[in-house]
Amino acid sequence: ARGANVDVSSLSAVLLPIAVIQFVGWATPGPNHLTIITASVPAGRPAGLRAGMGIAAGALAWSLIAVSGIAVVFDLMPPLYIALRVIGAVYLVYMGINAFRAATQGGVFRLEPDISSPATTAPFRTAFLVMMTNPKAVLFFGSILTAFIPPDGPHWLMLVIALQVGILAAILNGFAALFFSSGPVMRAFQNASYVTSVLFGVLFCGLGALVGWDIVNG
Repeated sequence: ARGANVDVSSLSAVLLPIAVIQFVGWATPGPNHLTIITASVPAGRPAGLRAGMGIAAGALAWSLIAVSGIAVVFDLMPPLYIALRVIGAVYLVYMGINAFRAATQGGVFRLEPDISSPATTAPFRTAFLVMMTNPKAVLFFGSILTAFIPPDGPHWLMLVIALQVGILAAILNGFAALFFSSGPVMRAFQNASYVTSVLFGVLFCGLGALVGWDIVNG
């Protein structure tokens, strides 16, 4: 039977490395952090937490895809993998354009939450889409995570791995939302709203351009 030789006592040996690489991936700045910031600072803690949970929901969805073995489809159907990356690149540029547009109106962190950006009007949905189309997530769940998943592991272990990824993502991104929605951090971003809006526009568009460049030259 599949995974019959898996010892429950060795569970930590599987879960701990996955938690470590997930933490390292989370600590690396990228689209996820930018999305949480653009929700937390102008719209406050509730919006930031919804964005964080959107990222966590995306992480859970990706982990379920990874443990189910569907990630192998990317190897069998390269055009599907490329299409997903193209969508991710376009969405990142779209977020960047919104940041530039907000800068012309005083900055994304000075606008009313209902008109500033998709990250504040629909934080959960926007963060989920960012996570699902994030090229870094595709790399992490499509190759790095799967390298730590026992190929003959039982179904219950696959479910535990997916749940751990989702729960840890909720904790880490919830912490990020709490931090960026704290008073001093919010005031710092708001006081430099124009500059940070332009910077976020450059970062989002730059990330999208880098993904596009990698696709063309891949």
